[in-house]
Amino acid sequence: MHFTIAIDSFKGSATSSQLNAAVEAGILAVMPEARVTKVAIADGGEGSIAALAENLDGEFIEVATFDLLKRPIMAKYLKVGDMAFIESAEVVGLDKIVPTSETYRQATSFGLGAVILDAIDRNCQKIYLTLGGTGSSDGGYGLLESLNFSLTDETFRLPSQVELIGLTDVTNPYFGPQGYAAVFGAQKGGSPQDIADSDAWARSFAKMVSTQSGLDLQAIPGTGAAGGLGAAIRILGGRLEAGFPSIASLIGLEDQIKASDIIITGEGQLDKQSKSGKVPVGVASMAQKHGKPVIALCGSISPKFTNTSDYFTAVFAIQRQVLTLAAAMETERTLDNVKKVTENIIALLVLD
Repeated sequence: MHFTIAIDSFKGSATSSQLNAAVEAGILAVMPEARVTKVAIADGGEGSIAALAENLDGEFIEVATFDLLKRPIMAKYLKVGDMAFIESAEVVGLDKIVPTSETYRQATSFGLGAVILDAIDRNCQKIYLTLGGTGSSDGGYGLLESLNFSLTDETFRLPSQVELIGLTDVTNPYFGPQGYAAVFGAQKGGSPQDIADSDAWARSFAKMVSTQSGLDLQAIPGTGAAGGLGAAIRILGGRLEAGFPSIASLIGLEDQIKASDIIITGEGQLDKQSKSGKVPVGVASMAQKHGKPVIALCGSISPKFTNTSDYFTAVFAIQRQVLTLAAAMETERTLDNVKKVTENIIALLVLD
């Protein structure tokens, strides 16, 4: 029996590669003759570059730049042939600060510009920017500023042969009740007043962009991704793509699924957001297309994730006892739970 394992990272707990290895160990403990294919996977959020690096033959490049508070840092990106993969969170990640109202107002996407320019200097023709996990809420203005971009003159333009592609798992507009400030501002430290100010600025900036270029940021899904970085990418002449389909295509996931008997996927929590471009449902859709059963493993299942049988053959939460969230997310415990749950699943398959 041939299994393909493609589990997204359990955010703050375990990486895709670690989880895939734990599932493999559980399978082989009960079915040692099984064939197992592990595919590190992500959706444009945390762990995307690590997943791509595991599947593609590339090299990491280090660049001197600035974090979201403009402190000097060294950041790395993945170069694969003439493609560059930049994880926004590597440069301006929320995990690099303790978010407060003060950091919310200071945070900037400025540091991403140096990384993009380095990729251009190295003759990269496609530059992918993953948009998950960022801590900035500047509407993408910091990135534009770092590139010395202006709508009214030719200070900076992407070279004609360069494609800039933002990978995101959200479709939020630029401003308004579903805009970047209203939806994501609080988790980045914004006070109600900070968030209102950001939204007002975004409305004003979008109006200026529309007047000067004809580009309607509010009408483009995803411009509110990553604190407005999605908008900056469009202003620069780039495009936005759904993260999971793009990454899955780059690594050839569908071919792996077609060649397998059973698919195992998962993420930290199955919730209503899981149906909006997240890994497990994306994997399940591919599996269904080819008539393959698909099993999902997760840290927890939200009551808001309904109709599980529409997506998965079976779903299993890995927790085996009542624990605090911090204890449940300990890496060693998570991997042990994943292995043991997998052993029980395979034991049922062996009964057949």
